[in-house]
Amino acid sequence: MKKGSKKKIIIFVVLIMLIGGGVGGYFGYNYYLKQKALEDARLKQEEEDRVALQKIKENYNTFVKSNDDINIYILDNDKYQKMGTISKDTSLQLEPIENITLNNKYLKLANSDYFVNYLDISPSEEVKYDTNYKHYVPFDNDIVTKNPTNFYKNNQIIYTINDSFTLPIIINDNDYYYVEFDDQLFGIKKDNVEKTVENKRNISVASEIGVINYHFFNDSSKGEICPEIICLDTAKFEEQLKYLKDNGFYTATMQDMNLWIHKKIRLPKKTAVLTIDDGAMGTDTHLPRLLEKYDLHGTLFLITAWWSKDKYISPNLEIQSHGDNIHNYTAEALYKTKAQLLEDFQKSIKALDGEKTAFCYPFYAHNETVRSAVQESEFQIAFVGGNVKANQNNNPYQISRYVMYSYTTLDQFISMVN
Repeated sequence: MKKGSKKKIIIFVVLIMLIGGGVGGYFGYNYYLKQKALEDARLKQEEEDRVALQKIKENYNTFVKSNDDINIYILDNDKYQKMGTISKDTSLQLEPIENITLNNKYLKLANSDYFVNYLDISPSEEVKYDTNYKHYVPFDNDIVTKNPTNFYKNNQIIYTINDSFTLPIIINDNDYYYVEFDDQLFGIKKDNVEKTVENKRNISVASEIGVINYHFFNDSSKGEICPEIICLDTAKFEEQLKYLKDNGFYTATMQDMNLWIHKKIRLPKKTAVLTIDDGAMGTDTHLPRLLEKYDLHGTLFLITAWWSKDKYISPNLEIQSHGDNIHNYTAEALYKTKAQLLEDFQKSIKALDGEKTAFCYPFYAHNETVRSAVQESEFQIAFVGGNVKANQNNNPYQISRYVMYSYTTLDQFISMVN
């Protein structure tokens, strides 16, 4: 081979190698860049997932609240679909989660099929709702709502759900039907209802209720003596409470009675009401202890000028008005002007932190002036004596009660509440 040809071949080979190296370098560099981009994306995703998981864990709690007006979702074919809205600052309870993962970006509401996004909520304190409504017997009609359905509390929309619901009527109020939703009581405006449909419950309901009126309590086993015939020995009182508990009685609150007497709810046939007048002997000691022992409810009508409500704190005892200072043996209320009565009642209401669901006439004494003052003071119901059962035809301001005496037998008590 000629020397010139050999040189040309060497140059050609070198060029080929240079070109091959350049192409290889180009593709190798591109491969490196792609791999680096993938690694950067992976690291970025890992960081985003770490931050998201941390945020889910921070925002998850058994009880949370909505940060703003937020969306509510359902899970449909493995996709979360918007189903409505929840108002700002609404307290919510979430379904328990043992091990939180990135799959929990949508958190399920307890006792429902709805979800919320973890970014829309923040932890809050536990909120306890009034569950007395669970004792009510729903009416024999259900409502069928229009779509969308608005659920109210305190005249404010809480949920708007893009759906129609068929729900039992628990409370039939003037402008609202009250129903159970999300394991709570919500109102639905009557103009948001398409129709009602019959749904017979076949559950016995109370057409009349035995309202018991106690006064004083003494424990004779401890040497306590009470000469009044309206004293009741704690042994007898406990015997009565045990009977109610063992036989499945519901002891109604004053709000229950207010709704029932106005025919807005139905109560179970086994319903009794335990009321206590004044606040004297044993009312601050024996009464709360025994109500709590049997987990039954009582209502104390307190003479607020004589005793402070703070003496009677108990989860089983509510306190209502017996007037401020019109309680004496001359039935003083009957001789007061309306202005004097209104002044007295306002003092009592103030001492009870504004509570004015129910009133009890001192010594059962009332006339047109007293009743008028009670109504003008915005009490919803009022109690007298009478020794007969209360019924829904009673005047709401003259609800009958049985007076409990020291000599009342258990059989007599059973007759009063049955």
